[in-house]
Amino acid sequence: MSKKSRKRLGREESTRRILDAARMLFAERGYTAVSVREIAAAAGVSHALVHRYLGGKKEVYRAVLSRDEDTIRDTAAGEEDLLQATRLMLREAWEKERTYVRLLAHSALHGLPFDRTIGHFPATERLIELAAATVPAGETSDPAGPEPRFVVISLVAMLFGWAAARDWLLAAAGLQDMSEEEHFAAFERVVLDIERLYFPSPEAPGGS
Repeated sequence: MSKKSRKRLGREESTRRILDAARMLFAERGYTAVSVREIAAAAGVSHALVHRYLGGKKEVYRAVLSRDEDTIRDTAAGEEDLLQATRLMLREAWEKERTYVRLLAHSALHGLPFDRTIGHFPATERLIELAAATVPAGETSDPAGPEPRFVVISLVAMLFGWAAARDWLLAAAGLQDMSEEEHFAAFERVVLDIERLYFPSPEAPGGS
């Protein structure tokens, strides 16, 4: 391997570690309570290296959002079926990107302004595109119901709430003995059943 290649791989690995550390700290303590020095220490790199590779805290935060949003969206790359894309993204978000989902929930609950984010959320936008293709813009399966974009963001909000309060809610309902697989399978089914209600498959009347 050439010296240039080793240097590039070194930067890629350092960047990955910085973003992983930042995601963990932002999810646990929130954006305002975390410093670049703390991110650097958790990543095992220098404070200067974080600034050199990514910039200040605002840029690090946005880089975390961009990377993890793309990862969730890309798990359903090429999938044109709304329900299947939702299932794939939901699984990816919960099984591999749970800390990221908690980060989003924490940021929203603590009033971080939207303009601190990357300004768009590719995974959600892809689901909105698929929903719009299923039900034309401005229409719904129920004329008195919400438009497709609102349905999609409501389902995304359910995931945020599940990530933030799952343990409390399971305990409140006396369901804390359910296994991880059982409670997520049940949650997934609820989300998909709601989605079927608003976006019935044209090949299966009534969405069945």
